[in-house]
Amino acid sequence: MAAMIPIGHNMIRSLLALTAVFSLVGCAHTPLDASEPPESDRPEVLPLMQTQDPEAVLMFSVLAAEIAVRSGEHAEAARYYGAAALLSDDPAIAERATRIALFAREPEHAQRSADRWLRLAPESTDASQVSTVLRINAGDAGQAAEQLDSLMNRVVVQGGDPYATLGGVIGQAQDQQAAMETMHLLAERRRDDVGVHRVQAEAALRFGEPGEEVLAVTERAAERFPESVQLRLLHARAQSEAGHDDAAVETLRATVEAHPDSREARLGYARVLTEMEDDVFAREEMDRLVEMAPEDAQLLLALALMNLEAEQLGPARDYLERLDAMGERENDVAYYLGRLHEMADEPEAALGAYARVEAGDHAEDARLRSARLTLKHDGAEAARDLFDPMQQGVDEDLARRAYLAEANALRELGEYAEARSRLNRGLVQFPGSTQLLYLRGLVHEREDDITAAEADFRAILESDPENIAALNALGYTLADRTDRYDEAYELILRAYEREPDDAAIIDSYGWVLYRLGRLEEAETQLRRAYSLSDDGEIASNLAVVLWERGEREEAREVLEAALEREPGHERLQRVRNDLIE
Repeated sequence: MAAMIPIGHNMIRSLLALTAVFSLVGCAHTPLDASEPPESDRPEVLPLMQTQDPEAVLMFSVLAAEIAVRSGEHAEAARYYGAAALLSDDPAIAERATRIALFAREPEHAQRSADRWLRLAPESTDASQVSTVLRINAGDAGQAAEQLDSLMNRVVVQGGDPYATLGGVIGQAQDQQAAMETMHLLAERRRDDVGVHRVQAEAALRFGEPGEEVLAVTERAAERFPESVQLRLLHARAQSEAGHDDAAVETLRATVEAHPDSREARLGYARVLTEMEDDVFAREEMDRLVEMAPEDAQLLLALALMNLEAEQLGPARDYLERLDAMGERENDVAYYLGRLHEMADEPEAALGAYARVEAGDHAEDARLRSARLTLKHDGAEAARDLFDPMQQGVDEDLARRAYLAEANALRELGEYAEARSRLNRGLVQFPGSTQLLYLRGLVHEREDDITAAEADFRAILESDPENIAALNALGYTLADRTDRYDEAYELILRAYEREPDDAAIIDSYGWVLYRLGRLEEAETQLRRAYSLSDDGEIASNLAVVLWERGEREEAREVLEAALEREPGHERLQRVRNDLIE
């Protein structure tokens, strides 16, 4: 191997500056054919001139790489930078080689450069993390586990959190099976490290479908470390996600009995009881938590949010008002009080609460919700003074969200022409916005302008052919409003194959099957969609298919229950009128 050339950051900047000159005058270089193996004693590039001078080859490699980057030839850039990394002992060159190769999706080049980076900068946690993720994705679980073991030791020496680092590496892995195999091997190396077993259980829950394998991982960890409340809670979560609710409750009850002073255990127990609508026992656990820490603002807020999520408005109101009286977490409390008042159909109180949110993570959403509430209760003109400043401000993300919030509220009120007008204005400001085009397509459909709706959905698919929402919306529109059923089926099927458990997509799939005359399959899919969501649109489609298949009493029951939930739903009303009246 040729001698290594030291190269500092100043030299890098000089080399990169020279690429501007080379990009103007041109550079006659010939990349090595990918099928030709490089010689063992030099990098995989041909030098600009026939020379054995390593410094000249290094300079050529960096220049050629940067010119390739500027030309958009990222795979070629990865090869040249990889060569430069082998010639230089500067970790900055190896790091850039790694990141270029990652961007170019050249994993072999990235792995070589990352390994070189790690050899040159053995204390770099970034280098170690990148190299390890690449090894996991390459299926080299053994080497990845060894590197993770070393990385965790290094992070501890540097005063960091080794488990957060471990979780971050595993979370970046694309090959989930290899990631779990890596975690298994690491857990074997660190049999008595409860933190590693916790990360392994978390990864199993994140990667795995709820089932016996995930249950086995979490159960083994919980049994190995019976004093770990976190591992018991993770096992209970795995049981719940696998559909074993009674077992989850029993696990949590036993955890609370074993650790009666653990707020974490009681909070987990209360959450599951709340989700299962066991209100009496859930409230008992919450009361015990408050007795343990009556002034803990974070705990009170967690309890309030838990109840809000479960739509238990009474307990949520109690906790939020208690926090409000304490003067703690003022912006958060005001925001969630606004959300509670909205859910309780108390618009004036909601507006008052949102007006108190002056800063923090929820300030923008409070403004948007205030404007939307004002529009719904006082009309579009009254809300204009609230929406306009957001739509015309310097924050582009907030401006887009404001257009979407206003137009969606108008659509829900049946003000389709005004919704379309505002979306048109938003698309002038943000041409090609997927979200604005999608919503305008929905508005066009409501206006019976199917040609315009199709144009908007297809505009999205031109820039993003695999956009699931647009595939589903266009497919459903064609199935519902035209006789182009075969085309609709192909579009919906593409969405369904990517999101087979999404209720709205399953509904579309069932509806196009109905339009194709495949009634038995349609009923199966629509029943599945309805089991996942009791949305009025899904209920109306299921009722139609049930009626067609002669199950008319059940069709009536589905319609009546849905109309009780959503009495103003246009499609439900239309289906009832068509079928029954």
